Amino acid sequence: MKEYEFDLVTTKGGDRGESSLYSQEREVKNSPIFEAVGELDELNSYFGIIRASLEGSTIKTGLFKSFNLPSEIRGIQKDIMAISSLIATNPMSELYNKLKQIDEAVINKIEKREIALLKQTKISEEFIIPGDTGLASAQIDFARALARRCERRIVALIRERGRIDLIECQKYLNRLSDLLFILARFVEQS
Repeated sequence: MKEYEFDLVTTKGGDRGESSLYSQEREVKNSPIFEAVGELDELNSYFGIIRASLEGSTIKTGLFKSFNLPSEIRGIQKDIMAISSLIATNPMSELYNKLKQIDEAVINKIEKREIALLKQTKISEEFIIPGDTGLASAQIDFARALARRCERRIVALIRERGRIDLIECQKYLNRLSDLLFILARFVEQS
Protein backbone atom coordinates (compact mmCIF):
# COMPACT_ATOMS: atom_id res chain seq x y z
CA MET A 1 0.00 0.00 0.00
CA LYS A 2 1.35 3.38 -0.99
CA GLU A 3 1.94 5.82 1.83
CA TYR A 4 0.64 9.35 1.48
CA GLU A 5 1.61 12.55 3.15
CA PHE A 6 -0.60 13.62 6.02
CA ASP A 7 -1.26 17.01 4.34
CA LEU A 8 -3.01 15.36 1.39
CA VAL A 9 -5.80 14.11 3.65
CA THR A 10 -5.68 16.48 6.61
CA THR A 11 -5.37 20.05 5.40
CA LYS A 12 -6.81 21.55 8.62
CA GLY A 13 -8.55 24.08 6.36
CA GLY A 14 -11.92 23.01 7.72
CA ASP A 15 -10.98 23.57 11.34
CA ARG A 16 -12.65 26.99 11.20
CA GLY A 17 -15.96 25.49 10.05
CA GLU A 18 -15.46 26.21 6.36
CA SER A 19 -14.62 24.08 3.36
CA SER A 20 -13.91 24.60 -0.33
CA LEU A 21 -16.26 23.89 -3.16
CA TYR A 22 -14.91 21.92 -6.08
CA SER A 23 -14.51 25.26 -7.87
CA GLN A 24 -12.48 26.51 -4.84
CA GLU A 25 -14.92 29.04 -3.34
CA ARG A 26 -15.18 28.80 0.46
CA GLU A 27 -18.49 28.01 2.17
CA VAL A 28 -19.45 27.32 5.76
CA LYS A 29 -19.71 23.59 6.37
CA ASN A 30 -23.39 23.77 7.27
CA SER A 31 -24.36 25.57 4.07
CA PRO A 32 -27.17 24.06 1.99
CA ILE A 33 -24.54 23.06 -0.58
CA PHE A 34 -22.59 20.90 1.86
CA GLU A 35 -25.82 19.58 3.37
CA ALA A 36 -26.85 18.32 -0.08
CA VAL A 37 -23.39 16.94 -0.90
CA GLY A 38 -23.27 15.19 2.49
CA GLU A 39 -26.68 13.58 1.94
CA LEU A 40 -25.58 12.38 -1.50
CA ASP A 41 -22.37 10.99 0.01
CA GLU A 42 -24.43 9.04 2.52
CA LEU A 43 -26.67 7.68 -0.25
CA ASN A 44 -23.67 6.75 -2.38
CA SER A 45 -21.96 5.04 0.57
CA TYR A 46 -25.10 3.08 1.33
CA PHE A 47 -25.32 1.96 -2.29
CA GLY A 48 -21.77 0.68 -1.78
CA ILE A 49 -23.00 -1.45 1.12
CA ILE A 50 -25.84 -2.83 -1.01
CA ARG A 51 -23.53 -3.51 -3.92
CA ALA A 52 -20.95 -5.27 -1.74
CA SER A 53 -23.64 -7.44 -0.16
CA LEU A 54 -25.00 -8.43 -3.58
CA GLU A 55 -21.73 -9.10 -5.46
CA GLY A 56 -22.16 -12.09 -7.71
CA SER A 57 -25.94 -11.79 -7.62
CA THR A 58 -27.70 -11.83 -10.96
CA ILE A 59 -31.41 -11.27 -11.29
CA LYS A 60 -32.94 -12.84 -14.38
CA THR A 61 -35.47 -10.79 -16.29
CA GLY A 62 -37.04 -11.25 -19.68
CA LEU A 63 -36.19 -7.78 -20.92
CA PHE A 64 -32.66 -7.51 -19.59
CA LYS A 65 -31.74 -11.20 -20.07
CA SER A 66 -29.36 -10.79 -17.17
CA PHE A 67 -29.92 -7.80 -14.89
CA ASN A 68 -26.74 -7.52 -12.85
CA LEU A 69 -27.91 -5.55 -9.84
CA PRO A 70 -24.43 -4.68 -8.47
CA SER A 71 -23.44 -3.34 -11.89
CA GLU A 72 -26.64 -1.30 -12.15
CA ILE A 73 -26.07 0.15 -8.69
CA ARG A 74 -22.49 1.10 -9.59
CA GLY A 75 -23.85 3.05 -12.56
CA ILE A 76 -26.25 4.88 -10.25
CA GLN A 77 -23.35 5.63 -7.91
CA LYS A 78 -21.50 7.31 -10.78
CA ASP A 79 -24.56 9.45 -11.49
CA ILE A 80 -24.77 10.42 -7.81
CA MET A 81 -21.11 11.44 -7.87
CA ALA A 82 -21.82 13.56 -10.94
CA ILE A 83 -24.72 15.26 -9.13
CA SER A 84 -22.47 15.92 -6.13
CA SER A 85 -19.86 17.49 -8.40
CA LEU A 86 -22.45 19.76 -10.00
CA ILE A 87 -23.75 20.89 -6.61
CA ALA A 88 -20.24 21.54 -5.27
CA THR A 89 -19.20 23.62 -8.28
CA ASN A 90 -20.09 27.21 -8.99
CA PRO A 91 -22.22 27.08 -12.16
CA MET A 92 -20.48 30.25 -13.39
CA SER A 93 -17.02 28.67 -13.21
CA GLU A 94 -15.16 27.27 -16.21
CA LEU A 95 -14.97 23.93 -14.43
CA TYR A 96 -18.77 23.51 -14.30
CA ASN A 97 -19.21 22.91 -18.05
CA LYS A 98 -16.47 20.27 -18.01
CA LEU A 99 -18.42 18.13 -15.53
CA LYS A 100 -20.73 15.29 -16.48
CA GLN A 101 -24.18 16.84 -16.77
CA ILE A 102 -27.38 15.19 -15.66
CA ASP A 103 -29.67 15.77 -18.60
CA GLU A 104 -32.80 14.38 -20.20
CA ALA A 105 -30.87 11.45 -21.71
CA VAL A 106 -29.64 10.34 -18.27
CA ILE A 107 -33.16 10.69 -16.86
CA ASN A 108 -34.65 8.76 -19.80
CA LYS A 109 -32.21 5.91 -19.18
CA ILE A 110 -33.40 5.50 -15.60
CA GLU A 111 -37.05 5.78 -16.71
CA LYS A 112 -36.53 2.95 -19.20
CA ARG A 113 -35.16 0.73 -16.42
CA GLU A 114 -38.14 1.66 -14.28
CA ILE A 115 -40.66 0.80 -17.02
CA ALA A 116 -38.94 -2.49 -17.84
CA LEU A 117 -38.89 -3.59 -14.19
CA LEU A 118 -42.45 -2.43 -13.60
CA LYS A 119 -43.67 -4.69 -16.41
CA GLN A 120 -42.29 -7.66 -14.49
CA THR A 121 -43.13 -6.66 -10.95
CA LYS A 122 -46.34 -6.99 -8.99
CA ILE A 123 -46.94 -3.88 -6.90
CA SER A 124 -49.17 -4.51 -3.90
CA GLU A 125 -51.82 -1.97 -2.99
CA GLU A 126 -50.90 -2.42 0.68
CA PHE A 127 -48.31 -0.33 2.47
CA ILE A 128 -44.88 -1.92 2.43
CA ILE A 129 -43.06 -2.51 5.71
CA PRO A 130 -39.35 -2.74 4.85
CA GLY A 131 -37.74 -5.88 6.17
CA ASP A 132 -40.82 -8.09 5.99
CA THR A 133 -39.50 -9.87 2.92
CA GLY A 134 -35.74 -9.85 3.31
CA LEU A 135 -32.57 -7.86 3.74
CA ALA A 136 -31.94 -6.94 0.09
CA SER A 137 -35.35 -5.32 -0.44
CA ALA A 138 -35.10 -3.56 2.95
CA GLN A 139 -31.71 -2.14 1.97
CA ILE A 140 -33.11 -0.89 -1.33
CA ASP A 141 -36.07 0.67 0.51
CA PHE A 142 -33.63 2.44 2.83
CA ALA A 143 -31.69 3.73 -0.19
CA ARG A 144 -35.01 5.01 -1.58
CA ALA A 145 -35.65 6.95 1.64
CA LEU A 146 -32.13 8.42 1.45
CA ALA A 147 -32.69 9.39 -2.19
CA ARG A 148 -35.88 11.24 -1.20
CA ARG A 149 -33.92 13.16 1.45
CA CYS A 150 -31.30 14.07 -1.15
CA GLU A 151 -34.05 15.26 -3.46
CA ARG A 152 -35.45 17.53 -0.71
CA ARG A 153 -31.98 19.03 -0.18
CA ILE A 154 -31.65 19.78 -3.88
CA VAL A 155 -35.11 21.35 -3.98
CA ALA A 156 -33.98 23.60 -1.10
CA LEU A 157 -30.86 24.60 -3.08
CA ILE A 158 -32.93 25.37 -6.14
CA ARG A 159 -35.33 27.55 -4.16
CA GLU A 160 -32.99 29.13 -1.60
CA ARG A 161 -29.94 29.66 -3.80
CA GLY A 162 -31.58 29.96 -7.21
CA ARG A 163 -29.66 26.91 -8.49
CA ILE A 164 -32.01 26.20 -11.39
CA ASP A 165 -29.10 24.37 -13.02
CA LEU A 166 -29.91 21.53 -10.60
CA ILE A 167 -33.49 20.95 -11.75
CA GLU A 168 -32.48 17.92 -13.85
CA CYS A 169 -30.59 16.52 -10.83
CA GLN A 170 -33.75 16.86 -8.75
CA LYS A 171 -35.73 15.07 -11.47
CA TYR A 172 -33.13 12.31 -11.57
CA LEU A 173 -33.43 11.70 -7.82
CA ASN A 174 -37.22 11.69 -8.10
CA ARG A 175 -37.05 9.01 -10.81
CA LEU A 176 -34.37 7.13 -8.88
CA SER A 177 -36.67 6.93 -5.86
CA ASP A 178 -39.41 5.48 -8.03
CA LEU A 179 -36.99 2.98 -9.57
CA LEU A 180 -35.77 1.92 -6.13
CA PHE A 181 -39.33 1.33 -4.92
CA ILE A 182 -39.99 -0.93 -7.90
CA LEU A 183 -36.60 -2.59 -7.61
CA ALA A 184 -37.23 -3.47 -3.94
CA ARG A 185 -40.55 -5.08 -4.89
CA PHE A 186 -38.87 -6.89 -7.80
CA VAL A 187 -36.13 -8.24 -5.51
CA GLU A 188 -38.81 -9.46 -3.07
CA GLN A 189 -40.37 -11.51 -5.87
CA SER A 190 -37.11 -12.89 -7.29
